[in-house]
Amino acid sequence: MLGLDRLTAPWGTIALLLLLAAAALLVYALARGRYDSDRLGRMAKRHELPQTVLLIGLAAAIWLGGARDTALSTAAALVTLGVALGFVGDVFMAGVFGEPDVIRGMLAFGLGHIAYLLALREYATILGLTNAAPLLVGVVLLWVVGLLLWWGATRGSSAPRIMVALSLVYGLLLATMAGVAVGLALQALPLWSLAIGGLLFVLSDGLIAMRLFAGLRRAYLGDVIWGTYIVAQALIVTGAAVALTLL
Repeated sequence: MLGLDRLTAPWGTIALLLLLAAAALLVYALARGRYDSDRLGRMAKRHELPQTVLLIGLAAAIWLGGARDTALSTAAALVTLGVALGFVGDVFMAGVFGEPDVIRGMLAFGLGHIAYLLALREYATILGLTNAAPLLVGVVLLWVVGLLLWWGATRGSSAPRIMVALSLVYGLLLATMAGVAVGLALQALPLWSLAIGGLLFVLSDGLIAMRLFAGLRRAYLGDVIWGTYIVAQALIVTGAAVALTLL
């Protein structure tokens, strides 16, 4: 499953259990939660944040059980760092230490995307996926999507200029990561999970921008944002295991 069967014992089993636990917690939160009009969803933060922690464990299991003694060791470590920084961003966005802190959340996620980009560069170099054309196509397409989402979300917004500017920088960084992931998948189809993960991340953060800057409010919007985000993170993390199968 997503390359996890290639990990050494007992890490393959541990990785699978961590992935299934994250999926089960997501389903439980949706099924058992009560709809909250402020969160625009059923999932409570106490059920959301542990899902990212499980994915950090999954990323670490992939490194320990498969990548540690290979050429992709650095890439898998960077993926682990990236999802850990995502958890830091989750904590800030959830307001665990007080009010939600969007700027610090964006900074944490931005650093996470840099870690993912460095991991993708490792994949490209080590697996020989360095054809410039598909990489350029992926990045250009995702930049267009990212700019359109940003313009649509911030047009006419009364948000502070610094936040609008930071959201543009962050959006283009995310679009670059997703575009490179698409470019790699165009060269090696088994890496489809990376591409879909990047695209779902763009969708999730695009909806956050629409909610934050344009005041978008739809029933279950919060659940859609979190659901696409956690699936995106899971696919990016397991992409490290898939990359191992291509060595």
